[in-house]
Amino acid sequence: MSPQGQSSPRRALDRRAGRLLLGVALLAGLFAATTPSSVEAWTPGPASGHYTPDHIQQLKNSCVWASGQMLLDKWTHGRVRISQAALRRASRDTGDSAASLFDLARGVARSTGIRLSFSPGFGDSMTWWQLLDRLEHGGGAVLIGMYSRLPSSFSRWNPAFAHSRASRHAVYVERYDRTNARVWLMDPLAPRDFPGEWIGVEALRRFASFQGDLVTAAATPVRSRPTTAPLRDQAYQLTGPSVGSPAIAGSSVAVRVGLSISDGFPLPAPHRLMARWDPIIPPPATVAPLPLEPDDASDVAPAIPPPVATTTSSQAAKPRPTGFATSLPIPAVAGLYRLTIALVKPGDRSAARTLAPVEVQVLPSFAAMYSFPNSLQLTAGEPFTLNAGIRNIGTTDWRPAKSPSGRRPGDVRTPASEGAQTMLVLTWRSRLGDEFRAAEVSTELAPGASIRLQIAMAAPTAPGTWTLEGDVLSRDLGSMAAEGLDGPGLVVTVRPGPGADQPPRG
Repeated sequence: MSPQGQSSPRRALDRRAGRLLLGVALLAGLFAATTPSSVEAWTPGPASGHYTPDHIQQLKNSCVWASGQMLLDKWTHGRVRISQAALRRASRDTGDSAASLFDLARGVARSTGIRLSFSPGFGDSMTWWQLLDRLEHGGGAVLIGMYSRLPSSFSRWNPAFAHSRASRHAVYVERYDRTNARVWLMDPLAPRDFPGEWIGVEALRRFASFQGDLVTAAATPVRSRPTTAPLRDQAYQLTGPSVGSPAIAGSSVAVRVGLSISDGFPLPAPHRLMARWDPIIPPPATVAPLPLEPDDASDVAPAIPPPVATTTSSQAAKPRPTGFATSLPIPAVAGLYRLTIALVKPGDRSAARTLAPVEVQVLPSFAAMYSFPNSLQLTAGEPFTLNAGIRNIGTTDWRPAKSPSGRRPGDVRTPASEGAQTMLVLTWRSRLGDEFRAAEVSTELAPGASIRLQIAMAAPTAPGTWTLEGDVLSRDLGSMAAEGLDGPGLVVTVRPGPGADQPPRG
């Protein structure tokens, strides 16, 4: 063959190679804008998550591909739009079986160069609450589930498919409205001009497929993975509050808010309890005259200030699976209050949840708890020993002030006398209004201290039904009964003595 004849085939080969290289360069330029690194810049964040893709009606057996087309549109904010048919061809899906998220990820990678991770186990495992969090913050997702588990109002596009045993289906979802517990649903089976609709989050969860706690879904990427969900989510059910007792003015009280968690949500973050105390019934304006004789006029207790609306706050309480437990400061003025508690996450200005109000009786700092028998039956004039107990539940010390030596006279209980600082006074009262002093016992106790008493007494000489009433009196603090604190009322049935002819009292 002549040199001229040999050069012609060589030039043809060079032209074919040049065209091939040009084609490769064009393809590289085409896909340069859709590499995984550049797609990260299109990830919708909280401020740019209002973009909604066009609704795509699926071709035959193409729910995964139609949903994937909407996901790509959402993810890139319309910069990458690949048809469902092109995605299916790129994945080399033959249509012999239902497409999976693995098939979708392969089709997306081959047609755009974008790496699509998905749950579970393929680079983006998500629980249900994590998927909802992503939707709330501007994301979208392809969700796999069973069409037969959707309410009939949402499976209306293909009732026959909904009633079939093999109803595996894919939908596109976005925009989790946590306040109203709903998600925006775009079903590929719906007509092309149907934009989508809201579906309750519980109905959507029943549709979804899971492997353990992980949902089967492919979603737009997340900038940072949350550690918990907001307390305002409907998955957190709160009960209470329950307020411990006693609630003493100027101190603090134990408060518990019950918690139950559904849908696999995690424990919520710590929250502070913000309390609003609104007075209902103010206490008496003045203290009644004391049975004890004051040393001088300056010893008379001043008028009690009326209660006012007060706001108090607890420290941040870390929740347990059963709820929040903490202590709340109590208003400084006693009275009946309507307590409204709101839970606020530290750093937030608004409350996550507000609980129904409860009524709380706030006792004054001078308060007692008693232990008395329920009832007694005695014979008229009969001597007996009353077994009783009393505890100082307030914040006021019932003992005299310390002497210069540092010892309190009340450190050792002494018999009742004119010099007693605080005493338990017992009074007999009949139903007819007769009354007389029964006993006085010194009860000089520190805050939180208690004492058991054995008090020698005698029954009334008149038979009938009597009440043995108790009150704590203090030279400095006055009478607990005068402040509206009811003491014990022991009902005693007094029987006539032998040969008695006195009519019963009461």
